[in-house]
Amino acid sequence: MTQKILASIAFGMILGAVAPSAHADTPKKEASYEYKFTDDLLSAPDGGGNTPIIKVRPMRTREILLRPRVQFVTEMLKSVENL
Repeated sequence: MTQKILASIAFGMILGAVAPSAHADTPKKEASYEYKFTDDLLSAPDGGGNTPIIKVRPMRTREILLRPRVQFVTEMLKSVENL
């Protein structure tokens, strides 16, 4: 049993030493790699003139499915008076 454990540990160490390690490529710098847009409408002073208007819907009021019974209070007072 101990021979199997030692053999597996030795195999793992050998495999770790022999396996190539991964290295990232060095970043490549290219001169003047950029795009310039001279007719960019987003940087226009009036927003391009054709800017759509965003309208937000008003929030709805929450409707509760369970509503308190208003008549219950008067009925409860009547039942207490009879005691």
